[in-house]
Amino acid sequence: MVSVYRQGDLILRRWNIAVASELKPENMVGDRLEVRSETGHAHVIEAPVYNLYGNRLVVVEKPTPLTHPQHATIIISPGIYQVTFVRDYRDVRSVRPRD
Repeated sequence: MVSVYRQGDLILRRWNIAVASELKPENMVGDRLEVRSETGHAHVIEAPVYNLYGNRLVVVEKPTPLTHPQHATIIISPGIYQVTFVRDYRDVRSVRPRD
């Protein structure tokens, strides 16, 4: 069973299934996840989206495609997934001032 899916800068990480009972209609924010990348294109999955404990969660009830025009389509297995993103850290160097 896959526990993490990555498509470009979007990451879906399998979440604790025990929270399923806490996914109430008042926490639902949509019936599809659409996240725009830096290029303006969208990662899209047709699945209910919830905000719970400060986390965005996607509930995939059947194998469902995650699409983006610049990446291969990924079929996501049923489960509850936390939506996160790849962070780009740059090497920061200190430079001594010249006299």
